[in-house]
This record gives sequence, C-alpha cells and structure tokens, in this order.
Amino acid sequence: MVQELKGKSAVVTGGGDGIGRATALALAEAGASVVVNDIGREKDDKSAADSVVEEIKEVGGTAVANYDSVASMQGGKNIIQTAVSNFGHIDILVNCAGNFKQITTMEITEDDWDSIMAVHLKGHFSCIKAALPEMIKQKNGRIINISSRAATFGAASPAYNTAKAGILGFTSMLSEEQRENGITVNVILPSARTKLFSGPAPSIGDNMPISSERGPEFVAPVIAFLATDQARNITGKYIYSSGGYICIYARPLQLPGEAHILLGKSGKWTIEELGQVLIPLIG
Repeated sequence: MVQELKGKSAVVTGGGDGIGRATALALAEAGASVVVNDIGREKDDKSAADSVVEEIKEVGGTAVANYDSVASMQGGKNIIQTAVSNFGHIDILVNCAGNFKQITTMEITEDDWDSIMAVHLKGHFSCIKAALPEMIKQKNGRIINISSRAATFGAASPAYNTAKAGILGFTSMLSEEQRENGITVNVILPSARTKLFSGPAPSIGDNMPISSERGPEFVAPVIAFLATDQARNITGKYIYSSGGYICIYARPLQLPGEAHILLGKSGKWTIEELGQVLIPLIG
C-alpha cells in the first residue's frame, strides 16, 4: 500500500470518536504519526484517545494520546507540543473537537453559549495559534478545519451555528494569510452519523444529497487527501462530504454554476422600487 503521509506528523483533536477517530485511523494508515487528542471517556471509563491509539498500534501504526482541552490556549499549546516532543515536528492539524446542544435562542444560557464557542471557535484558534510557528518554520503545513452547513442553513443551535460560521471566516482569512508560507487551510462541511449527531440527516436549504452511507469513515479520506503533498495547491476551499458525495462550494457556500444576482440603477433606490425588483427574485 502506498503511504502518502509517511514521515509526516499529525494532530487530530476530538480524535477519540466519530469523524476524529476515523480521520486519525486514516492518517495513520497513510503513514502519518498521529497525536490523538480527546478529553472523552468511554463507558468503562477508559480514555477514548487511548482506545484509538491502541487501534492504530495494533495494525503497526504510530500514535500517542493527548487529553488536553482545546478550549484553552494552554490546552492548544500542550496538544501541539505533544506532536513536537514525540515526533519532532507538526505537519498536519485536523480540528475535529466539538460539542453540541439542541436549544433555541430563548433557552440558551451564557454557560451553554460559552461552552460551544470555546470548544469550536476558540478550540480551532488555540491549536492553530500553537501550530503555526512550527509550520512557518518548516515552510509547510496542512490545516483542515471542521464546520457545518448549519453555519448558513438550518436552526441547530444559536451558538453552534454561529461558531461554525466563524470557522468558515477563519479558514478563508488564514488560507490567504499563510499561502506564502506553504501552509494550506481548508474546511470540511460533513454530514455523518456520529454519537454527537446520531439521528437522521437533516434536510436543509442547500439541497445537498445525503448519502445512505453516512459513516464517519467516508469523510476521513477527504481529510487525509487534503493532508497530502498532492493537495499542496488546494487552499481556502469549503468542501461538503457525505458518503460518496463531495461538493466544492464556492465562497460563501455558493454551489458551482450558480450566479450572483447584480442589480443596478442610477441614483438612490426607493422602497417601492426595491419591492418591485426584489420580491419577484427573492420574496
């Protein structure tokens, strides 16, 4: 088997379950040495990260566990340092750590909001902030973020939707900022059945096809590909992945082939004129 990532060092946050676990296994299978980060524990109180590390080692791969929370800057530093201390460098960062609470804006508490923002948005930032100096030093790196179609469609949770939208913006900005340093930054918008999202796939406004095969293992190869040298010129992309379906979104979440609608006139629009032109288009 060709090991496209042999000699590479990877960090996968939230790697103990779901898309994170599938990604850690896929990266290890492709030859990468992997830091599996997760704060979660299984039913027998065993660390979820330890379980995935054991899976990787059982098939001849290289992996170590990390148990820090991505929700603090020190946690992000510790996670990246685990890779540098054990493997000498950090080449690949996959930000999979997440949490979720189905709740309305009227019901959400400050603690709920802060928790979801800290794990998703700050969690991406804490690890990226720590990884960038190492990647810049070697003039190479792959950062793969995880967002959601809930960033612009649907009503999952006010904090979750907002955090996922922030990840899209962070990805776009960072991909341009780090292009000159040989660091690519892309974002996956997955639809997969996991413990966090175990119900049926939601039908939302972008009309993306939902595969009947929604295991997280279908998303992992897309992430692993983006970590390879083949993908060195792919950056700033929003990529939908579910089963065998892949969609490359134009930014912001505009499907390929769709056109922007541009209207123009001389002078200032009146409310009446706007009603006459906009209602037939979007009303």
